[in-house]
Parts: sequence; C-alpha cells; structure tokens
Amino acid sequence: MNLTRRTLLRLGLALPAMPALADTAATALLMGTGAPGGDFALYGPAWGEFAAAQAGVSMAYQATGGSSANILLIDQGAAQLGLASVEVAHQARFGTAAWTAGAKFESFRALFPAFPSVLQIVSPRGTGLVSLAELAGQVVGVGPDGSSSATTVPGILASLGVQPKATVTGGYIQQVRDMLNGKLAACAFIAAPPVPAIANVAMTHQFSLIGMSAAEAEQVARVLPGMTPMVLRAGLFPGQSIAVGSVGTMNIAIGAARLPHDLAKAVTEAALRHAAALAAVVHGPAHLPATSSVTDAGITFHPGAAAALRHAGVSLPEKFVEA
Repeated sequence: MNLTRRTLLRLGLALPAMPALADTAATALLMGTGAPGGDFALYGPAWGEFAAAQAGVSMAYQATGGSSANILLIDQGAAQLGLASVEVAHQARFGTAAWTAGAKFESFRALFPAFPSVLQIVSPRGTGLVSLAELAGQVVGVGPDGSSSATTVPGILASLGVQPKATVTGGYIQQVRDMLNGKLAACAFIAAPPVPAIANVAMTHQFSLIGMSAAEAEQVARVLPGMTPMVLRAGLFPGQSIAVGSVGTMNIAIGAARLPHDLAKAVTEAALRHAAALAAVVHGPAHLPATSSVTDAGITFHPGAAAALRHAGVSLPEKFVEA
C-alpha cells in the first residue's frame, strides 16, 4: 500500500530518517511503540533493550498512537519493529476497517505473542453511568489516534447496538483529565489492565467500571475477529470488589517482512529468554501466550521468528509462516 506522508502525519507520526533495511543490522532498528500512559510505551523499550543486546544492534523508538500507527510505519519502511493488537493486525491484513481504506497490508509479520489487552470502560461515579447501554448519546474518549482503542471501540459498541454521540481520540492521560473535567462522559481503552492513566487517578477519584455480560462479550467476539471474552479481576482498580466481564485481544510484536532471518530470530529469542521480566512490565502472564490467538486471526509469522519459537518448543505449522 502506498500511503502518503500526509496520511501518516494525520495520525500524529513523524517519519524519522532511517537507513535502508539491509543496512540496519549494522546501525539501528526503529521500533514503533505507543503513547505515554499506555502499555506499549512501557513494553516496547523493555523488549528493545533485551533485543538490542541479543541482536548486537542499537535500538531507537518512535512514540505513536499504537497498533495501526505502528503497522503504517512498517508499511512505509520507516520502522522495522513494532507492537500491535491481533484485532487491529487482522484489520490491516484483510482491509476490514475504515482506517485501511480497503487496502490490505502485507508488509508486516508476527514475531511473537506478547500479552493480552482488555477493554476497560470507566466513568466518574457522579455521571451515574453504569452500563454499556447508557453510553448511547454520550461522548466517549477512545485513546490516541492509531491505538487499538481508537480503531476498535467504535466497532465493539456498534456490535452491541450502542451509538455514542461521538468517540473522541486523544492521549490517555489527557483524556482521563478531560473526563474528570466533564468534557467526556467515559473513557474506553483497550490495554493491559489496569491502564496506568486510569489506575493513577483512581487512587483519588471514584469511577464506575462498566463491563458487559457473557452474552454481550460473545456477540463482540462473533463480530470482530481477534476479540475474545475476558474478565477484569476483582481488586484491579481501587474500590472494585467484584470481577467485571469484558472483551480483549492479544498483543503481538511485529516486524517488517523484509527483516533479515537472523535478526528476526534474535529479537524474538530475546523476548522468549526474558518473558517473565517483560510480563512484569505490563502485569501480564509470565508464560508465552499461545500462538493460536495469532494464527486464528489469519496473521502469519516471520520465518526467523518461527525458528526461535520452534527452538523454544512452540508448535507452529508451516502454513502459518510466511517469508
């Protein structure tokens, strides 16, 4: 897909000058991460530190809105590594979301499943909003342009027949502030729970955590490939005494399809060797998540990454590996 620089700039991206891909092994790799207050901004540099040491390269980072922005960077050849949710990666690969304009992105590959993200919808206790249906006609913050939240939450709500007055994009921290100031009725972020921007403010402010029923979660999963029912455990946020149903998606590390085999293998091996340390960064599971969450959504793995995964004992059929 030949997206223009203007298109990328509308997503809040600044394209850095980078060497050709063939030369990056001797210089630096660029990784698209995420916005402050979100988990990609934490996980990306943590993985990057291990990956740089393993691969013998230096690593640079580009703060972006998140999933779709990182896919765009790789598609433009401006970045070699990034993070994305499976749901947004599916949108990109098959051109199913409005942001793709019907184009199918084929320049990225999965490297490894990283950690799950869960939809977290909160509203100040004073609004009285406690259910999904009550979000109809309201203004809802959905995180930064290019994030999983911004590209997916409107579809989640639509699949349940909920039509907000508007869904507004913006930085996580700023949107939480806008919600406290009455500019937004709620915030709906898809991220590793608890979203830092929400958890920090929840220490001093009371929020309602809006969940969904099992039937609603199943409905979302049927409509949106890559989404699955999940649960926000009790005690995740201050004052949350019960578990709350929701939906979520797996997050994956992605790399350019043209990334050299040995380089893709090395950066993947780095994550596998330090899985527990990386999981601690986002309060995720210490074990490697199943690759089926990726392959079920039609996303293929880089051959170098596949070699690292298989060496670690992961069964990955050849039909899910693509050069």
